[in-house]
Amino acid sequence: MLLNIILTTLLSALPSTLSAPTSDFNYQCGYVFTKPNANVHAGLSAFNSCTDFFYNSTISDYQDAYAYKLFGGCKCGFYVGWEECVSKVGGPFQEGPTRGEYWEVVNFAEPKPKWYNCFQV
Repeated sequence: MLLNIILTTLLSALPSTLSAPTSDFNYQCGYVFTKPNANVHAGLSAFNSCTDFFYNSTISDYQDAYAYKLFGGCKCGFYVGWEECVSKVGGPFQEGPTRGEYWEVVNFAEPKPKWYNCFQV
């Protein structure tokens, strides 16, 4: 009987918990491709702070990117390491939208970046 009451209480609170609005909306600035000739990409959010593309546990390191595409309304900087990203908070930045057709991307030069800083303009 006690288990029934506990489950009923927990389950009745579940819909209100899942449907609560979030204030963590992050503007999407674009994406980077992480593997050549494959549709493997990571999104770029306007966090306004240094952020890695993602940590790849297979290689035990942060994933680098070979190309990017920016949408309008953002400026992004791309950096090889976290230290470089933090030290260059003032730029240089690429501003979206990226020129060209929707399938055209901009390739990064060597060394490939692993970190970015994007913000809305």
